[in-house]
Amino acid sequence: MSKTLISVLEQSELFAGFVEEQLEQVILQLQPKIVTLKSGDRLYKRGESADRCWLLLSGDLAVKRVSLRSPLRHMIYHIGSVTGIQGLADPGSARQASLIAEKRSELIEITHEGIDRLDAETQVLLWKNVSRLLLRKLSVCLAKQSFDD
Repeated sequence: MSKTLISVLEQSELFAGFVEEQLEQVILQLQPKIVTLKSGDRLYKRGESADRCWLLLSGDLAVKRVSLRSPLRHMIYHIGSVTGIQGLADPGSARQASLIAEKRSELIEITHEGIDRLDAETQVLLWKNVSRLLLRKLSVCLAKQSFDD
């Protein structure tokens, strides 16, 4: 499983720039695990406390929204894509949407626990990558909002 994990972590933007020793440190300290969902299973629910994120291994996910016109929005992910980054960036905050598997899906679950046990250089690189991912999400949201104005 370790080789599979390292391979997926290497493909993820969350761990961009990490060397193999840092990835092994991530596996040791954060203890990621594989989660399997069946079609229709919820990965997380709106209002739940965020305390983890996931990297996609396979499958398709949809965001369940409060919109009556389009309650589900298909999400496009590739291997290593991150979802639920809020669980690392703001642990304990309430999730703003629900995420549902559209078909059988496998993900790597990473909790925020253990981040403080990573060495300083690895922590800095991780937070840099988290910041980059959040800024990209913010840019997309702002671009969509500007079209609505």
